[in-house]
Amino acid sequence: ASFPQKALADKYHRDGLHGGMLWFDIVGGSAASTKLMNEIQRPWSLCENLGATESIITACAVMTHANMLKEDRLKVGITDGFIRISVGIEEVEDLIRALSEALQRC
Repeated sequence: ASFPQKALADKYHRDGLHGGMLWFDIVGGSAASTKLMNEIQRPWSLCENLGATESIITACAVMTHANMLKEDRLKVGITDGFIRISVGIEEVEDLIRALSEALQRC
């Protein structure tokens, strides 16, 4: 095991599949990231807390880090188009479809 709690994770996660987190930078900055947040549909949830079982999508520049000065955000790598997603327990096909559809509308 690569981490001490792997056995516990295997016990509670379906079919040995564990959640994941990733980020990407949407072209168009804050306007595009805000539009993506407005366009995204279920099963995605908008949230600033990434500790849930549902899949969550966040436009960090206008949500979790909105109180930071832009130059401070950029120093830590959070661009205006920085999108963070935390993958939960929903069906992967539903997540991909909803994200793809929302991105096409942006």
